[in-house]
Amino acid sequence: MTLTIGTWVYSGNRYTVQPYGYDEVDVRRGLTARKCLLQALMTAAEWQGLLAVYNTWRDTRITDPDSVTSNSVGTTVDVTAAANGVTWTAVPCWFLSAPVGEQVGAYVQASVDLVDAAQSLQVLQHERTLSSAKYHFGTWTLGTTVIQLTKPAETYQDIPQLALTAGGASYITGPLTATRVRELEGDTDAAGWAAIQTWYEATIQATPAAGDWYPISAPSASAEAQIVAGARTDIYTVSIALGQAK
Repeated sequence: MTLTIGTWVYSGNRYTVQPYGYDEVDVRRGLTARKCLLQALMTAAEWQGLLAVYNTWRDTRITDPDSVTSNSVGTTVDVTAAANGVTWTAVPCWFLSAPVGEQVGAYVQASVDLVDAAQSLQVLQHERTLSSAKYHFGTWTLGTTVIQLTKPAETYQDIPQLALTAGGASYITGPLTATRVRELEGDTDAAGWAAIQTWYEATIQATPAAGDWYPISAPSASAEAQIVAGARTDIYTVSIALGQAK
């Protein structure tokens, strides 16, 4: 079997393992990527050639942007091989392990693993999607923006206070009522966040009518890039508190 990794060609036919397998992340979810395993006896020249290909890939790959966020495999090496009825033809790959070598007589017992970059990126993106998934507690509309709530919003303020007399008996201070409050925290996009700011600036210029929800804190937001259906999506998590006017 002849194996080609980038510009390096190995035709020594001194293999010590079956050359194909899978990089397993979560098999039950299908999170695997095919890989090529090279374990073979090499001459010093063959070993040096493999190291040169790896070093060239490594020096460029380390400067690539995050593949999951950019949705790009970035720097790869093409792998071509055929064995036991399985054929790879110029498959763009990442090194899954760095080359390792041990002197065995006149040869170097070398090993290195490469993974199909496209399949591996698909697995990484799916992992990122699963890890960033949120449970939503309904929606709330501010102006024209619909917020996907990430926590229950209902609470109160201006509530009666429980106090004690000098003799240790309880009594209530303040009115026997409360202001209904919505502490909103949820997700939108960049356009939604911009619309919330516009809505806030306009809303605080008018006196609310009874029953209206009025901002009692300024809106704030944080943002992160998430992978949704294999594509980058910028998620804005917005926070604002509203009180219901009486």
